[in-house]
Amino acid sequence: MKFKLLVLTTAAFCLSSLLAQAGVNVGATRVIYQGKEKEANLSITNTVDDHIPYLIQSWISEYGENDQATEKFIVTPPLFRLDPGSQNVLRIIAVQTSQLPSDKESLFSVNVKAIPAKSTEPGKENVLQIAIKTSIKLFYRPQGLPGSLIEAAKGVVWSSDNGRLSFDNPSRYNIVVSKLVINGREQNGMPDVISPGQHSSVNIPANAGESIVLSYINEFGSVVETPATTLVNR
Repeated sequence: MKFKLLVLTTAAFCLSSLLAQAGVNVGATRVIYQGKEKEANLSITNTVDDHIPYLIQSWISEYGENDQATEKFIVTPPLFRLDPGSQNVLRIIAVQTSQLPSDKESLFSVNVKAIPAKSTEPGKENVLQIAIKTSIKLFYRPQGLPGSLIEAAKGVVWSSDNGRLSFDNPSRYNIVVSKLVINGREQNGMPDVISPGQHSSVNIPANAGESIVLSYINEFGSVVETPATTLVNR
């Protein structure tokens, strides 16, 4: 029996302009839902590469918890067929805004599952076809939120807490960490996202007087480096 692996990536954290899974492209690496708007949109495209249609299933879940759909958002259409060479647009609609904080961003995941149709081409009846789920971040940004993501990233307070790195995010924004460099050395151990109002210490050696540079991912999926700052004692 002949087997062909159609996809070997979840692309959940891909930083390219398109997230690709098999012949299906998700048209962004993140979605910013502005609270003043009635909806946010996300394009889904089936390239002609595989020459097969896909069944596309989409839903919103709480970030970092599980795949269970939240009732705070709906996606329409939640399930549809996407033929080769065609495109559709997902409409993401917040339906329970009263349950979302009005003074800070909320973070969710947009999940898109592409289920390939069985090939009818001669000789491909026994090809293994795999459904793959892609997840990207969804930021719900309430109307009138003060400041900006740029200011938030620059405003993170870094300190040394008994030789360990400590940080405070006094802003109302989620900061997606790309890289952290202390005294020219890249560090591991930072969380994927620094949440609004978060104060934490991590198991990264840090001493007062050392230089620290944060690289974060902006609204367009680009990596931005903040100006160097100096660690202080907590």
